[in-house]
Amino acid sequence: MNVQELEKRLEEEACSRSHYSLGKRYPGGAYCLVHEDGKWRVLYSERNLDDEPLFESESESEACAFFFEYMTTRILHTHLVGYFISLNNAEALAEKLAQQGISTHRNDVPYHGWHDPRFRVFVTGKDIFKAQELLGELPVRDHRD
Repeated sequence: MNVQELEKRLEEEACSRSHYSLGKRYPGGAYCLVHEDGKWRVLYSERNLDDEPLFESESESEACAFFFEYMTTRILHTHLVGYFISLNNAEALAEKLAQQGISTHRNDVPYHGWHDPRFRVFVTGKDIFKAQELLGELPVRDHRD
């Protein structure tokens, strides 16, 4: 497998792009596959500070295989499917998805402080494909901020 094939396979597995970067470091923090000084390295990098490499090899295919295995077995890939002002709307979406056998979890956040919460509904892994088929464009919202 090469980097292009790896990218396609990660997309097929619904790996969240916010967790990884191929070919370069991501400043916000991500697992990276980079080719430097004749070596392929898998490492976590955040704000241009690298952790010790998780894997190093001169072989692109070995590095891609390691990266794929790591990203699909060690990292939880969550996907936002709903973003609401109304708790009732968030709960209704979770129920609609549950009726289709899609598990959800919610993460509530203060928007303009604790008095103005937003209710976020997430699915994990390949359930994002089922949610997209059922709901269309994601995330579903009851407002536009």
